[in-house]
Amino acid sequence: MAETVDATYQIFAVGRCMGDLLPESSTLQADATAEILPGNIVAVVLDARGPFRELSGMLETHGSLGVVKLYLGKTETAAGEAVFLLGQLNPPLVFAVPMASLLAMHRIVARVGEAPQPEDGTEDAKAILNAQLDMMSPFLCESEAAAPIGPDWRPIDLDALIRSTTQTLEQANA
Repeated sequence: MAETVDATYQIFAVGRCMGDLLPESSTLQADATAEILPGNIVAVVLDARGPFRELSGMLETHGSLGVVKLYLGKTETAAGEAVFLLGQLNPPLVFAVPMASLLAMHRIVARVGEAPQPEDGTEDAKAILNAQLDMMSPFLCESEAAAPIGPDWRPIDLDALIRSTTQTLEQANA
């Protein structure tokens, strides 16, 4: 009998690339079956062997690169290759990611947990976030909803791996 895979999983946000839109140390819930619309936050797993290999020193996770970005839409290069536009807020950057470089792209559907935030809920912080979001606006595409990419991809469940390894060692020692 085939094992069923849950549609959702949790990931832990590390870094400040999404500015105050997504606080560092947030636990996020991703849905591997949900359609993705421009403006959605997405969990993205990039193939470390492609054009994004230079990021591998910063983000390596067993041959792939995991990031959280703002989905801006789908477009084409001058050569006709389909690319997904993904944005980050801090610093404001837009990445054109070809389908061949994506192992997975799943919509973030909820924040499950959040680390305490600094006392920087000032008007200045809100103005910075609004300016960062505004800088993404020229890149928002009027594209159709995108199907999730790599719907079977999931992060490694370290707790399950440890339990399984412990159980195997205990059986071997019995």
